[in-house]
Amino acid sequence: MKRQRLLSMLEETEQEKEEIQIIPMIDIMLFLLTFFILYTLNVFPMLFQNLKLPTSSTLETAQVKEPLKVYISKDGDVETEKVGRGIQALRSHLKGITQKDQLVVVIVADRDAKAQHLMNVIDVLKEEGISKIAIAGERK
Repeated sequence: MKRQRLLSMLEETEQEKEEIQIIPMIDIMLFLLTFFILYTLNVFPMLFQNLKLPTSSTLETAQVKEPLKVYISKDGDVETEKVGRGIQALRSHLKGITQKDQLVVVIVADRDAKAQHLMNVIDVLKEEGISKIAIAGERK
């Protein structure tokens, strides 16, 4: 009698162990999926957010619709949003634009970037017929 009782208790505990709760696992997977989607959407525009912008006391806020942002790191690396890396990628992208007079380019250069790197980007913009050029900065 005692033995049968022990066997029945053992069978009950085995049946309880085999039960898997899948709904909490689905909740966690959906949360992780949402987290990684939102992270990847926000990580690319913030690729060069560790730049230290130069300061100016006469800084003006420009309001434009969709500027093309060109980032220059302190090492002189040029990165263009949605275009790619390098000054040649910028040049080839600008060659494909038809309405260059309406394009606004914002140059976001690191405070410690050499002025020559900034001038190289401005030269490429001017050579391609871009006249609306802005340089990003921070207020003092």
